[in-house]
Amino acid sequence: MSHARGRRRAALVSTVLVLLAACAPPPSVQPATANQDKPERGALAVPAPETADEGEGAAEGAAAFPDPGTFIPVGPKDPIWGNVLAPVTMVIWGDFECPFTSRLMATLALLQEQYGPDKLRVVWRHNPLPFHKNARPAHLAAETVLRLGGAGAFWKFHALAFRNQRYLEPQSFTAWAAESGVDPSAFQTAFDQQRFAANVDADLAFGKKVGVTGTPATFVNGIFLSGAQPITRFQELIDAELKEAAALRRSGIDPEHVYAELSERNREKTPPPPPSSPPPDTTTAWKVPLAGSPARGKSSALVTIVMFGDFQCPFTKRSLTTIAELEAKYGDKLRLVFKHNPLPFHPRAEPAAEFAIEAGAQKGEAAFWKAFQALFDTQERLADADLENLAIALGLDVKRVKKAIASHAHVARIEGDQDLAEDLKASGTPHFFVNGRRLIGAQPREQFEAIIDEEITKAEKLVAGGTPAAQIYDALQKDAKAPAPLERLLAPAPTKDNPGKGAPAGAAVTIQMFADFQCPFSKRVQADVEQLLAAYPGKVRVVWRHLPLPFHRQAQLAAEASVEAFRQKGEAGFWAFAARLWEDQSEQGLSRPSIERKAAEAGLDVAKLSAALDARTHWKVVQADRELAERLKIFGTPAFVINDYFMSGAQPLRTQKRYVAKALRREPIAPDTLKADARKPAPLVATTPPPLSPPPSPAPPAPASTASAATAAGRMGAKHLVVMYAGSKRAPAHVTRTRAEALARAEEARKGLAAGASFEDIVAQYSDEPGAAQRGGDLGTFPRGAMVREFEEAVERLSVGQTSGVVETPFGFHLILRTQ
Repeated sequence: MSHARGRRRAALVSTVLVLLAACAPPPSVQPATANQDKPERGALAVPAPETADEGEGAAEGAAAFPDPGTFIPVGPKDPIWGNVLAPVTMVIWGDFECPFTSRLMATLALLQEQYGPDKLRVVWRHNPLPFHKNARPAHLAAETVLRLGGAGAFWKFHALAFRNQRYLEPQSFTAWAAESGVDPSAFQTAFDQQRFAANVDADLAFGKKVGVTGTPATFVNGIFLSGAQPITRFQELIDAELKEAAALRRSGIDPEHVYAELSERNREKTPPPPPSSPPPDTTTAWKVPLAGSPARGKSSALVTIVMFGDFQCPFTKRSLTTIAELEAKYGDKLRLVFKHNPLPFHPRAEPAAEFAIEAGAQKGEAAFWKAFQALFDTQERLADADLENLAIALGLDVKRVKKAIASHAHVARIEGDQDLAEDLKASGTPHFFVNGRRLIGAQPREQFEAIIDEEITKAEKLVAGGTPAAQIYDALQKDAKAPAPLERLLAPAPTKDNPGKGAPAGAAVTIQMFADFQCPFSKRVQADVEQLLAAYPGKVRVVWRHLPLPFHRQAQLAAEASVEAFRQKGEAGFWAFAARLWEDQSEQGLSRPSIERKAAEAGLDVAKLSAALDARTHWKVVQADRELAERLKIFGTPAFVINDYFMSGAQPLRTQKRYVAKALRREPIAPDTLKADARKPAPLVATTPPPLSPPPSPAPPAPASTASAATAAGRMGAKHLVVMYAGSKRAPAHVTRTRAEALARAEEARKGLAAGASFEDIVAQYSDEPGAAQRGGDLGTFPRGAMVREFEEAVERLSVGQTSGVVETPFGFHLILRTQ
């Protein structure tokens, strides 16, 4: 047993050293919508004294810590609630911005109360999802609190973060750290320097190793549970594990080894990690214009490496050693070009980029590269005072440097590089293009050499054929693949019956915003929309279009009430009332009594509003916008038609500005970019109004022990989505994607489900079946033999409530959720 314990501890040490290969910001796809109500009892109890870490480097009590185990190891430095010798351990990979993790915290509080710290131990692991822009900073803040203040401070911070999930921002983190007992100055310094970022990355890496793909993900003594499962599922597992632990104790196993023994036994009950994604394409050459970016090496080099980097990204810094080795090996045959991509969760990356560009502006390209190296050498010290000291050391004009950073003097250069990165889907750092061929992350030198050697051979043939060496890159770029152009939509012009704000009607740019009052992402984007209007005074008008999604039970009611506000008080009254609706998006906050109260606060005639809701006076106004969205192939919120450019999701302000700039140029529409044309008036399809507050969907039956029980009764039930391709059965004419592209899209949808998105949200975003979004993909029930063989066999293999992987039929690629 002592040898096994030693091996397990060694394994624990090795897992902590695992790190990711690249930083990654949020993708530009719209995340799934979910209820973000906070649990009233989400606070976790303060950990038992023996588990509390007294600060960075503290190790008291480590010798007495129980065997950590080898499958899901738990060590003395982990944030732990409960007795370290508790017979059941829950290890939770969560995301502070994830509504489903928040929901699990309410369940967890009940479990803690039921079982107590002597039976249940809780361990937290970081898993900030890439599409939650505030998640990683929140996790870094929590880890900083843990290392500076111990586990007790961590759990206080943890509770504050989930209670205030809408306010995950740096000033909140500092306040919560102080409230948790951590010195705010020490916290701020460590947080700004990202001193404990590697710990967050280690949790991410190990989670990926054991099959964690979304949040929340929980291991109960090593048994995996995905998502915010009902409390009864956790109770069943905990009760069973308490019995197993008691049996182990009776057999002579001491308490220090119970967790290690049970988690190892339960390893086989955990599904293996999902198969790794296919390797990225490194053969396609992409058009990557150099556009005056700083270059190191001769213009006659046979190979040009374009590097998208971030001065605060540790993986970009790690790649510099490899780049230096390559430059030493290939000499004049290699040229390095740098492009800026400061990621949003690295707060000092943009000031550092401004500094480097300003250094080049003052003293030439050589000064840029000196600043480049110095910034990476001092990556943990990028505060304003640090940059001033660095400017002095490099002989720069300090006043000009300070002014450039404060005024964002070089933002056009930085955003130009970021726009190119977005076009090329270079979403993380570092990201390389070797003569246009993509390499992602801090790859080993051998990966670069394989491509460089091939490109040198290709370039030497061009030189031998008469192409001057200084023109090699341009020659190779002629046949390179251009990024996909932005999608275009032709929507009818809004009328005086559509509420708008900003510039008057007929503005240079009209943004038609399809939104839902119960959608958190529709709410999130409103602040950026206001900034966009301020940035383009007199040029941009934003017009509201209603798109209440069918799975938001109060959205239709809120939409019809807002139409009445517009009728009573005009545009100003509409937007003032809308602001009150955004304040509380819960079902209670958008209930009939709450809406009438908010109407009174906004100065509306409540009696008239109530009568309009009762009579369903405005349902056709809302329905007309909804049917327009369907004709435009818009199925999620928020979505924007910016003159004729289509932008999906709550994109950052920089991206919104980019679309506006495109719209101002009034570029012609290429036929292959036109997604839909809905300018021709169309009569209303619906003949009856949708319900104002649909009843909640019935809970699915408890999973059967096998799928055959429902089949024996003669009927099955399922929801599904289908991704079609050109040539698949019943594919509409507008579906032109290839089979491979359809499969990739279906896999993307599957990953969204694994990350915690609701099935209905994913259907709305991905399914090509007409009307699927309105039904949430629901097929109802059907007899055996009613569906094509591949679909029916897939349903039969599922238990009720279980979701399939990607299933191919003649109609395309499906994801299936069995309901009966």
